[in-house]
Amino acid sequence: MNKDMKNILTLLAVIALVSPAYAGPGHDHGESAFAGGGAPVTHFELNEAQMQNLDIRFEPVQRLPIQDTVDMLTFTELLPEKHATISPRFGGKIVDIAVKVGQEVDKGQRVATLEPVSVGNSNVVLTAPMSGFVVSLPAGVGEIIDPGGTIMEIGDPSQMLLRGVLYETPDITKIDIGQSAHAHLDIAPERELIGKVQRINRAIDPQSRTFSIYALIETPKGDISPGLQGRMEIATGKDDPVLAVPKRAVLGEMGTFFVYVIDGLEVERRDVMLGAKSGQHIEIKKGVELGEQVVTQGNYQLKYISVGGVHTHDHGPGEDHHDHENHEDAHADHGHDDHEGHDHHDHHNDGAE
Repeated sequence: MNKDMKNILTLLAVIALVSPAYAGPGHDHGESAFAGGGAPVTHFELNEAQMQNLDIRFEPVQRLPIQDTVDMLTFTELLPEKHATISPRFGGKIVDIAVKVGQEVDKGQRVATLEPVSVGNSNVVLTAPMSGFVVSLPAGVGEIIDPGGTIMEIGDPSQMLLRGVLYETPDITKIDIGQSAHAHLDIAPERELIGKVQRINRAIDPQSRTFSIYALIETPKGDISPGLQGRMEIATGKDDPVLAVPKRAVLGEMGTFFVYVIDGLEVERRDVMLGAKSGQHIEIKKGVELGEQVVTQGNYQLKYISVGGVHTHDHGPGEDHHDHENHEDAHADHGHDDHEGHDHHDHHNDGAE
C-alpha cells in the first residue's frame, strides 16, 4: 500500500470517529471534513482515538542558536590538483593495461604498456603519477593512441570538492570564502560532510543561469566518489539563539505559513513568520511562544479534519507573513506532491528545481 493510500485511510478512520455529540446544542460544527472551501478552522479539539489514529507527535518551541544558511544542489568533484590523465607524448599501440576502473593504485605503479609507432623503439611502461584510484579507462588494449591521447584517468579522493549550484538570486551576495558548508549526499543521507567554501565562480553560466560555489571537504577514507549528488547548506549569518521549531512542523505556501499548537487535546492553527533556517530547525519570528508545543507529525492531516465543537477565530488583517525561500524544506518529511496541495522538496534558490 503506498503512502498516499495510507493517508487517505487514516483520514477516513478519523472522520468516522467524529460525532455530532461532541458539539452539543447551539455549537457550530465548523468546516467540512475535507478542506474544499471557506476559511480554515483555527481552533478545534481532538479526542484520544483521533490522537492515536493520526499518530500526533509534538515538540516544544525552543530557543536555539540558528545560523542562517543558503541551501543548494551539490555534486562531488575531484580537486584539479588531485586528478591526473595518463597520456603518452608519442603515438603508439596499447600492448596491455594492468588496472581496471575503480582499482586503487600507488604512485609509480605500472598501469599500462605502450608499443611506440616508431620502428625500433622499445615498449614503454606507463606508471601512475599519484596514488588514488582509476577513474576511467577510455582506451583499450590494441588501440593506437595519438600523442596526447587519454589512456586512463587517476584521481586521489583523500580530499574532494562539493560544487554547489545556485540560481540567479541575491543569495550569491551572502556567500564568501571560508564560510562553513554542510552537505548530505543522496547516496548516504545520514552522513554529514563538513567543509569550507574554497572558491566562488561569480560568472554565471549563460545556459543554466547558475553560479558555482566550491567547498573543500576532507575525505581521508577515500570513500566518496566524484559525480555524486546531494544538498549543501552554507552558513551565512550569526549563530544567535532564537525561537525555533523543527522544519517539519511548518506548513504553508505562497509566503503564508502556519503551525499547529497543541495543548492537551486542544489544537490551534497559528500563522507564523519565518526567519533563519539551519539543519532541521527554523526560526519563528512571530506566532509562537517559548515552551508551546507544536505538532510535528500528523499536522498535514489536521489541515483536512474538522472536529465537532469547533470555534473559529480569524486572525486580524494586521497579521504579518514572511516569504521563506526554502519553504519546501519544511515539508520534506511529509512526502506529498504539489498536486496534493502540499509543498514538496526542492528549493527555489538552487539547482534542485
